[in-house]
Amino acid sequence: MGFALALGAPAWAQSILGSTASYAVMSGSTATINGVNSFNGNLGAAGVAGAGSMSFVTGSSVGPMTAQNQTDFTRAYTGLAAMPGAIDLTGKILGNGGVITTLTPGIYRFTSTAQLTGTLTLDAQGQTNAVWVFQVGTTLTTADSSTIVFSNLAANSVATNGIFWQVGSTTVFGANTSFEGNVLSGTSFTVGSSARINHGRALTGTGQTITLDGNTINFTAADSGYSGGLAFVGAGNAIGAIPEPSTYAFTAGAVGLVAVLIRRCSRAATRNKPFDDCR
Repeated sequence: MGFALALGAPAWAQSILGSTASYAVMSGSTATINGVNSFNGNLGAAGVAGAGSMSFVTGSSVGPMTAQNQTDFTRAYTGLAAMPGAIDLTGKILGNGGVITTLTPGIYRFTSTAQLTGTLTLDAQGQTNAVWVFQVGTTLTTADSSTIVFSNLAANSVATNGIFWQVGSTTVFGANTSFEGNVLSGTSFTVGSSARINHGRALTGTGQTITLDGNTINFTAADSGYSGGLAFVGAGNAIGAIPEPSTYAFTAGAVGLVAVLIRRCSRAATRNKPFDDCR
């Protein structure tokens, strides 16, 4: 019965992003701000350069990232990169300007570069805790005016679903890109003019830079912005999917049935009944 209770532990509800989940933008080094930018969430950077402006729907400019921020970023970044079972999309272009126009929840791997051109549809198939993980070996780029859209979302998907882009080196968004998800970029992150992340975050680690140019970045709330659906397994970096609610119910029901059978068998044994009477 303890196992059944453990399935509903509060740890499942916390984003794998940990303390970095409060940031709309996090730069381990300098954030260069050009144009007029709007953030729903905190901005963290070792320093701010550029002649642009910032406004905050929620949050504020909070100074440099902390040691805990770096620890949490590294843990999520490492765990996402190591998730097994990825479908190899190396050499294929995402969006209707390429060959991959629609993706259902899953883990997708590009051994080198990944590119988005045109419109990519993420089809949740009505799932709760639908998750897309993109493991990009080197560079993620989007063409100007590229877009990510959704189909068949379940209720409360912004809080329960997850979209994570783990990028080995550089991320570059073309102008007017309309993007979804949490981008953990290994080195620099450049966001083109008027590009936006509708639900998600732009994150880099220690020593890495972000350059903005009239952008909107919005994660909605601390443990939302498509940062759900995944949890750490144990104390290490291993990441697993959060089961569907139906899976919880089935597992809890199965455990409860086993418990009933054990009790019946135990009572039967005390009455010297044959084991066949345990039913």
